[in-house]
Amino acid sequence: MNTIILLTLLIAIVAPAVVMVCRADRRTTDLNRVPFGFGPDSERIHDELVVLNLRRRDCA
Repeated sequence: MNTIILLTLLIAIVAPAVVMVCRADRRTTDLNRVPFGFGPDSERIHDELVVLNLRRRDCA
């Protein structure tokens, strides 16, 4: 009985999430997608992330 309830809850949560992801993907197919790490600002962004990571470690 517990298995049936668990599966029902799982389906009730996972199914709408899958539908929303598929719909969002269809809506954004016309947008340009640049691979992560490429582009004119990639080096600057990488450096900023490194600095933020170091600051976080220092504060911990």
